[in-house]
Parts: sequence; structure tokens; C-alpha cells
Amino acid sequence: MDVILFGGSFNPPHIGHRHVITTIRNQFPKSKLYICPNFVSPFKLNEKKFSKEEIWSLCLAEFEAFLENNVILWDEEIKKDQISFTIDTLFKLKQLEPGHLISLVIGEDNVTHFNQWKSYREILNLVYKLIIVRRETEFPKPVSIPNYIPAEKILVLNNPIMIKSSQEIRNLLENGLEINSILPKTKTLLLNMYKQ
Repeated sequence: MDVILFGGSFNPPHIGHRHVITTIRNQFPKSKLYICPNFVSPFKLNEKKFSKEEIWSLCLAEFEAFLENNVILWDEEIKKDQISFTIDTLFKLKQLEPGHLISLVIGEDNVTHFNQWKSYREILNLVYKLIIVRRETEFPKPVSIPNYIPAEKILVLNNPIMIKSSQEIRNLLENGLEINSILPKTKTLLLNMYKQ
């Protein structure tokens, strides 16, 4: 792998996202990883969200230990007010990293509806690999892959399952319950944002 794109809403970022970053870094230590938070996801239009600045601050806090020359928190999508589409981000990354193979990280839960992504066939042509992070299927069981995704494009990670979601964290916050799946610095920021 040369370059790997890991996008998401990160609304807020949490231990599950750190788990993905750690897994990618351990498996592909020489690759450059772009972590790309978005502000408007086409699949989460009605989801309660933080402001762009809040998401960016939370990502900086939660991912701080990872950020270095080969792990970049990239603002390509978060700076946009309109919907961010992965295909557009991949084209931009191709411009930034000419001549490099680019792979895309997606969760197992996104594989089943990957054909609903804008220009999904073009995405498959553009990427070297679709790196699938296990979310439901424990290794060594095979992850179910739709037949419209070519087998040679798929790389399923053998990561342990990490069942955490941003929605779960928002629910805990709204109910005043303890949150243990984010770093202390992120938690402080998050609690301050919820007080405002």
C-alpha cells in the first residue's frame, strides 16, 4: 500500500476509530494514511452533528498521538459546506499523491450498501484495494462481500471486533452518563461543547 484514505463523520471520534488507525498502521507501517473527517455525509443528513470546528478539534484531540509525517488529519471534506462524496476526495488525493496506489478503508457495515455510494464503480476502478475493517464478523469467519465488488479489489483485515459508535457516545452525553471510549482530552472538549 502506498496511500490509504480513512474517511468518516467522526461525530465524535472514539476508540473504534483509533482502533482502525492502529490496525492500519500496524499492518501497513510504510503507507501514508490520510484521516479525512467530513461535515456533510450523504448517508447521515439527519444526524445531529457538531460544527466543523468542533469535529476538527475533537479529531485533533482524539488522534493526536498518531499524527506525524505519514499520518495526516486532512481537511479536504470538513472544509466543505455541501455533501462530500468519496469519489471527489479520491480524485483530490490522486492529485496530491501522483503515481501512488491509493486504497480506501471502509467498515464491514458499509460493504452491503457500497453500490449506493456515488460513482461506486469509478471508486472501484480508482482504488488499489478496498480495505474492509471487521465490525460484525469475527476472524476467521469470511466477511460477506457483494458480487459486484471484484475479489481482487478486497482486502479484509483480521482485526478484532470493536463495537463502538459515535451515536452511542452522543446518547451517553445526552443522558449524562459516563463515557469511557474517548480520550480524556477529547472528553473534556466534548463535555464543554455539550454545555454550550
